[in-house]
Amino acid sequence: MTDNHTPELALRIRVRRLPTAGEFEEFALDYFRVDQVYVIPSRLASMLILSGIADLVDSRPARSEAADFGPRFPKRK
Repeated sequence: MTDNHTPELALRIRVRRLPTAGEFEEFALDYFRVDQVYVIPSRLASMLILSGIADLVDSRPARSEAADFGPRFPKRK
């Protein structure tokens, strides 16, 4: 069996700076741009975060506040 269908965890990162020449040369990082957000495999994301190249972007959805506490019904006369 050669295929691995196990899903990998992905993380959202924001690139703070570009890697220097020779840094992470085993990965193709030419497409990264500073201040852009990318969703990449957790292994690569962890290495970029630990090296100071990227920051983790909060992946939790923003909580929305209700405009009111429920439907308003007309008062009975």
